[in-house]
Amino acid sequence: MRLTKLMPKKALLLNTKLTRFIQNSPVLNPVLSPVLQPVLKKGKQVTVEHSAKLLSIAHRIMPSKMENYFVLHQVKRLSQPFMDEGEIDFLDGKVAEVEIRDIAAKWYFTKIGQQLIMLDLEKAKAISPEPDVVFSASVDALVLMASQKVDPDTLFFNRKLRITGDTELGLEIKNLFDQFDLELLDKPFRKVLDAWSDELITIQS
Repeated sequence: MRLTKLMPKKALLLNTKLTRFIQNSPVLNPVLSPVLQPVLKKGKQVTVEHSAKLLSIAHRIMPSKMENYFVLHQVKRLSQPFMDEGEIDFLDGKVAEVEIRDIAAKWYFTKIGQQLIMLDLEKAKAISPEPDVVFSASVDALVLMASQKVDPDTLFFNRKLRITGDTELGLEIKNLFDQFDLELLDKPFRKVLDAWSDELITIQS
C-alpha cells in the first residue's frame, strides 16, 4: 500500500472514542469540552479534521505544564523498560526536539540521570543552543508512527517524517519506536490511538 493512500485529504470519521477520552480526561476535558460540545450539539460527528483543530486549540490554550505532564507521562511509560536497561543513555546531555507541524507544537526531551525529562525552550537551549536532533511530522504521521501501524522508515522515505541534525542520534531514537510496547500506554489513550490510526488506514485502503 502506498503511503500517500494513508494520508487522507478530507475529513475522517473518528467514532466516539475520542469524545469519551476527552470527556473522561481530567486534563483535556476542561480545555477541550467547550470547543467540542458545539460540534456534538449540532449532531456532527467528530472527524480527524476536527481532532487536529482540537489539538491545535488545546496546544495554544492549555497550560504548558499540563500539556507536558500528559505527553511526558505517556512517553515515560513507553520508554521505562529501555531506561532500566541503559538503552537510552545515548540521550545523556543531548536534546531531541519533536515538532508537530500542523498544530505548531514543539517538545524538547533529554535524559538526566535515570530520568527522561521534558524541557521548555529556555532550558533546552541551556543544554544545547540548537537541538541535537529534530523529528518533524504532521499529526496524522505521528499517529501512524506512534500506533506502529506505519514504521518510521516508511514515513521518512515518503517525506512524511523529517529527521534533521545528528544522524546517528536520530537513528537511535527512530529504532526505539518499533520496540515500544503499546500495552504500557494508558488504556483510554491507547484505544483512541488505535482507532484513529485504523481509520486513517481504512479510509484510504
